[in-house]
Amino acid sequence: MLKNIFSKPVQLKVGDQFLTFHSIADFEFTLNGRTSVPVKKITDMVKQPPQKLRKEATTIKEIEKRFVAILSRSIENPKSINRALRELDLNVFSQDHNWRNIMAALNAGDDELNPYRRVAVVKYMQYLAARQEIIKYLYSEKQSSANAITPTVESNGTQTDRLSGTFILESPIVDSLKEEATDGLERLPKGESVVIKLGTSKEIGIRLSKHKCSLSSRNGIEFIDQGGKHHPLKKGKNVIGRDTTSTIKLDSSLRDVSRIHLVIENLGDNRLQLTDMSSHGTFMHPSLFVHQQSA
Repeated sequence: MLKNIFSKPVQLKVGDQFLTFHSIADFEFTLNGRTSVPVKKITDMVKQPPQKLRKEATTIKEIEKRFVAILSRSIENPKSINRALRELDLNVFSQDHNWRNIMAALNAGDDELNPYRRVAVVKYMQYLAARQEIIKYLYSEKQSSANAITPTVESNGTQTDRLSGTFILESPIVDSLKEEATDGLERLPKGESVVIKLGTSKEIGIRLSKHKCSLSSRNGIEFIDQGGKHHPLKKGKNVIGRDTTSTIKLDSSLRDVSRIHLVIENLGDNRLQLTDMSSHGTFMHPSLFVHQQSA
């Protein structure tokens, strides 16, 4: 059950537990621990054949598209997230970390809980992204070995399955998948908003997946794509991606660029709010961030 957030802290009944949150920041902090993939889930994934892993990755991608659409609409119409989440079948949410019960509890509230719903959707998308990265790694490993797993002989003479749960958890490759940035750039947190301020007549680098682009204030506020084409950023919301409805439509051949990849809100006074919605990430230098908040 949810209580009125204006008179007392928010209380959610998750299973047999009552969880109390004194602020949105308190709620977000709690959900941060629910964005990782549980060890048992990883162990189960390791045992799956490539075909099943691929099917799971496809399902997650379709679910992600729905959440991206919900978040994108909520930027312009914050109240839309309440109805959008109610219309979803709760079975699309995993039971890991009690996600399904958390969403059910949030659905019991009114519009005053919309900021909490936005945080929950963002954090759930980050959980899905973590699952996707592990699936990609497992699928690649299993395909490259043609399902023939070669035992590794340890120094003590024992054999270890190189695709065991322990190997995956300790593998530096999994860690690197979470931080793919190069050249000092850092991946923007998926679904969360970051505000930057462009200096006068400045140009800064930004990478959409592996494609080098930039933001410039030399001739008005512009996004410069991977081909060097200049796109003025209008006041308010600008959507960058491969979708035909995007404000700035990128080449459809750039398959690693999402249909809705990046939302840039031109706030005026050379301030831009960036929200990454992509599968393969948006990268910038962290020193440019002046403020960060949940989408």
